[in-house]
Amino acid sequence: MQAGKDSLDRLVREFTEHHMNALFYFCLKKTGSTAEAEDLTQDIALQILTALHKGTIPTSFSAWVWQIARNRYAVWAKHKRHQNETLIGASLDEMEIEDESEPFLDAVIRQEQMRLLRRELAFIKRDYRRIVVAYYIENKSIREIASSLSLPPNTVKSKLFRARERLKEGMNMAREFGKRSYSPQDISFTASGSQPSGLPWSAVKRRIPKNILLQASNNPSTLEELSIELGIALPYMEEEVEILHHATLLEKQGDTYITNFFILDKDCRIDVYQTLRKNARERSRLMKDFIDDCLSAIRGLGIAAPHIDDNTIRWWLVPHLIDDLIDHTEAGENIYTPPMRANGESWGFVGYEEVKLPENTVMGHNGYGNGRNHVWAYKYNDYSLWNQCGEPEYEEALLLCDCIRNKRNTSSFTDIEKGFWKRINGKYAHADKNGEIVSDLLVLTSESLRKIHQLFSEFKQYEKLTKNVTEAYKNVEAIFKKYSHKVLHDNLGYNVQMEMYAMRMMAIHDLVEDGFLTLPEDPKASSLGMCIVLN
Repeated sequence: MQAGKDSLDRLVREFTEHHMNALFYFCLKKTGSTAEAEDLTQDIALQILTALHKGTIPTSFSAWVWQIARNRYAVWAKHKRHQNETLIGASLDEMEIEDESEPFLDAVIRQEQMRLLRRELAFIKRDYRRIVVAYYIENKSIREIASSLSLPPNTVKSKLFRARERLKEGMNMAREFGKRSYSPQDISFTASGSQPSGLPWSAVKRRIPKNILLQASNNPSTLEELSIELGIALPYMEEEVEILHHATLLEKQGDTYITNFFILDKDCRIDVYQTLRKNARERSRLMKDFIDDCLSAIRGLGIAAPHIDDNTIRWWLVPHLIDDLIDHTEAGENIYTPPMRANGESWGFVGYEEVKLPENTVMGHNGYGNGRNHVWAYKYNDYSLWNQCGEPEYEEALLLCDCIRNKRNTSSFTDIEKGFWKRINGKYAHADKNGEIVSDLLVLTSESLRKIHQLFSEFKQYEKLTKNVTEAYKNVEAIFKKYSHKVLHDNLGYNVQMEMYAMRMMAIHDLVEDGFLTLPEDPKASSLGMCIVLN
């Protein structure tokens, strides 16, 4: 008896937790009315719960639930059709064409029915729509259509029949466009990895693709559902979705599309922020203790010229230590690299619904150069430090690295290099009285970075820091699983990593507030967080 009750409780819990919301949206799409969707959802739920309490134990629970949902919708649609027939005094079945010679449009001569017909033509799929338009509007024969589409005549007839059925069903439906049709949402993105083709940014410049992605986020949607939600006719929606699918931002599952990257909605962003903020001050305090203990040893590695103060080193060290913790804890072991794309590129993409958080947690990390010579820049999105003095172009970064690596003098510059030097001088480096190039940025090598990481790993409180970050990783991963469709669960590590980088800016805020980090007098002349890395 107890086993049967446990099984019933489990199925009821699975239904309420995993199916109720989906059923409501199914009903909303079918009825086009919130009130009717609520009534239909309750009707479906009553049928399911009654069957469960009577002892029904389905083999495939999800399939069983959706079969009941479809059956109850069929009953609702039949009742709705009867109501419509009563109102207009005639059955829509009377409009069905009996043979190819009878003009289809003659059967829907009334203005309202014509309006409904035109509306529904905008919501049937391309392969059905083009046959309907060719046959009933362009007056082409079945044989002509079959020839133009390279299809057997019987296939054209079959598609024409199914199209008529769908048109009639749609004309009986009270459609309401979704909120995104008149109030589109905005969304921001972050990306990482190699993107020489311009993807994914080129695919999401406008609001239409952004709102398609929002609608399909955690919500497998057909083209028709996307069209109704955004109020865009299917001929145009098909093209938009094809672009997003080609850009590998939408994954196709049967007749539905779903985003294959994570979009954090407002509630998810707040939960992630609160989780990362929970133990942020402990992280900041422990990193401050490490920097106090080891700054002289780190400076002793020769990473900073004598004229570069300790504050500059601290501004670089804080986010760098956060990155090191993410990469060298249990969290780092579970983090995936950016996904490989169909065009051979490897990049990751994350979307964010707009929400006002208590602090700005965005920090960029840009690199310029090649495998052996790089200029890196942390970009602090606060205190007017995002742009600072600007970042070097590729050729400027290579010249700067070459000057430092080979201890070059301004007298050795070619005419082209002199042009680049004009844009470098006073920003990232300067020449002494003898023309020798002196870096105004930190200069790191593979060896000095290794020694900094070794000092950090030997820090007496390092275990506390790694435990802090690992706990944050697990908590954020749990939040992502709560808010995401199962199609994303195998690749959540990359998305968790992107969110954990918010710990950089949290630490900066804490340590500025504590007076450990000092703000520059002129942010537009500052190069805080920038460094040269010579491998």
